[in-house]
Amino acid sequence: MSDTEAKRNPPHSYREVSRIVCHVHHRLSRHLGERLVELGARSVLIEPGRTVRQLRRPRRFGLPGKVVRLEDQPAEVFTAVVDRDEAEAVMHDIIATAELSLPGRGTIYSQDLVEYRRPAQRDGQLDPSQTVRPVSPTRTEAPDVALLRDLALITCILSMPGSGEQLARVALDLGTCVPVVTLGTGTGLRDRLGLLRITVPPDKEIVQLLVPAYDAEGIMRILIDEGNLTQPGRGFVYQTPVRAGVIDTRLRIGAQEHAASIEQIIAAIDELKAGTAWRKRFVGLAGDETDEALRLPRDNREISVICTEGRAETLVEAAIEAGAGGATTSRVRRLSSIDIEGRIAARERSTISVPASICERVVSALLEAARDSDDIADRIEVLDSPAAFTHTT
Repeated sequence: MSDTEAKRNPPHSYREVSRIVCHVHHRLSRHLGERLVELGARSVLIEPGRTVRQLRRPRRFGLPGKVVRLEDQPAEVFTAVVDRDEAEAVMHDIIATAELSLPGRGTIYSQDLVEYRRPAQRDGQLDPSQTVRPVSPTRTEAPDVALLRDLALITCILSMPGSGEQLARVALDLGTCVPVVTLGTGTGLRDRLGLLRITVPPDKEIVQLLVPAYDAEGIMRILIDEGNLTQPGRGFVYQTPVRAGVIDTRLRIGAQEHAASIEQIIAAIDELKAGTAWRKRFVGLAGDETDEALRLPRDNREISVICTEGRAETLVEAAIEAGAGGATTSRVRRLSSIDIEGRIAARERSTISVPASICERVVSALLEAARDSDDIADRIEVLDSPAAFTHTT
């Protein structure tokens, strides 16, 4: 549910927080993790993934032209929950620590959402494992990079093997951003496809794209078409709002032919223009509802449930009984191998997309399912989703 809905009719205790997500090369992860510990991080989750870029190199034997292929690089996705008024200070610290102002170092963004705490903490005392409390700033100079405000996150959950590479290639050809691909397991829709379920594997590829908000719907329509998502069992795509972020603009790897790369030029113009509106490209596609097959349902919610490893199935079943269509579950881990309560840090994160009309019912069902166990659910996060698409019969 949205912030306004949560304030008007809160079924359980909640907090308004910001979720900070940072994708970096795995070689930077240790350094970033150490800094997050210094900041007082207690609820940082880490998920393995990969970034996809275009590798361009000259053809052999001096032949004209260049060879272009996709190049995967291992990455780790850091996710932290912070108080909203601290989000940008934490982001600037992370940007300085990982030097994210340089193309190729990584991507960072924040999203405002509502977080529900597990029932065991309804006494009003916040669990210190549930937030980040930054220490006093150690950097007094002004931030060396401006945060972009006009961004959106597109999440594609794909069922067919190789679909992630296909959509990553489309995103790179469009010049939008560096795609980040992670893995998950689907539950729900596949079980209701009858004989078709045999051809739909449970393993999912999750592709996330941080794009200019002005082009988000146009890009979604291209991804739907290129990924054949109008066919049953192919996948699901949805959009969520971004408060602020920095996009990794190094889409291509290869020898640099000029004093500045095109990625450095784009980053400089973004900063001069204080946004990405100047990049707008898909004027004719945004808001086009004339094609019934590509109509984007409006007013949805993304529900994320972070729970102890092995407990996601119980929670997903409760959500489906309350009306959710299904969920995608990924394995994540806490920043430390052992959390502050002494339990193993392995976690599962289930992502559920539902219409706003049933969001409260699904959240209540999830909290009720977690009521009898103190360690089943760490937190439940609810975020607006202004556009979504999946095949409907």
